Amino acid sequence: MRQLSFVFADPPSAAAAPPVEAASPAENVEPHAASLFRLARVRDPAFERRVAELFIAAAHERRARQIQRAKVSFRPFRSTLYSFRIAADGQAMLRFHIAFRLAGEAVITQACHLMLARTRRAKAGVERGAYDAFIAGLPPQVFRLPGVRRPSPRARSGPGRFRSLDESFDRINRSYFEGQLARPKLCWSPKRSRRILGSYTPEDDRLIVSRVFDAEHVPLFVLDYLMYHELLHKYLGIGRRQDGKRCMHGARFRALEKRFDRFEEAQAFLEAQRF
Repeated sequence: MRQLSFVFADPPSAAAAPPVEAASPAENVEPHAASLFRLARVRDPAFERRVAELFIAAAHERRARQIQRAKVSFRPFRSTLYSFRIAADGQAMLRFHIAFRLAGEAVITQACHLMLARTRRAKAGVERGAYDAFIAGLPPQVFRLPGVRRPSPRARSGPGRFRSLDESFDRINRSYFEGQLARPKLCWSPKRSRRILGSYTPEDDRLIVSRVFDAEHVPLFVLDYLMYHELLHKYLGIGRRQDGKRCMHGARFRALEKRFDRFEEAQAFLEAQRF
C-alpha cells in the first residue's frame, strides 16, 4: 500500500483551535519572524562559507571521506529544517531553513552532525542540547514566511459525482469526535491520484481526498477511513522526531488508526485496489 498523508491522535475534549492565518508582509509577523523575513532577502556569503567549513569539519570527524566541499543556502521552508545531498564530485549541497541564519556555531555544528548521522543509533550519540533549544524556541511564523512554497491551489471544494465529502465528515465527526471538530475546507483532488490518496494542510485548514474515491464501487467506509485519518492530522498537528524532522506516523498514530471500526476491511480494500 502506498503511504498516505496521515496522522492520528486521541480526540481532545475541546474543539480544535481555528487555523492561524499565514502572514505575508513582514510587519504582520512576530519580531523574530520579521527579522528572518529581512534576512531572507540578503545573502551573507561569509556566514555561508563558515557554515560550509563547520559541515566539512563534522564530515571529517565522522569519517565521511566522500565529502570534499560544501555549498550552503538558506530557504524559507514550510516544514523542513534542513536537507543535503552529495554530488558525484564530492560536493555536498546543504539547504537550511532560513531560521538558521540566527543560529550560533554550536547549533549549526550539532545540526551538521545530525545530518551526517544516518542511523538512529548514531543520532542518539549526537550532542544536541543547543540545537534542541534553538528549534524549541522558533515561533510558528517562521514556517509561514513570504517565499514559502504553498500547497497547490488547484484542488476545489464542491460535491463529488458519486460521493460526498461533507457527508463523510459529518459521519466521522459524529462517531469519533462527538461532533466537536470544526469543519475544514473539504476538497477533491484535481486528478485521480493513486500516489497521494489524502492530505491535510493546517496552514489553510484544507483536507484533500483523491478523486479516485469518488466512485460507485468505493464503499462508504473506505472513504470514511480516509476522512478519519486526515481529520486526526488536524488534531495532532505536525509531530517531530528528536532530530527535528517531521514525524507523521509515529507509534501513537498507528495505534489510534486501528480504532477505526472497519480498519482491517478498509486496509484490505486499498491493498486489493493497489492504491
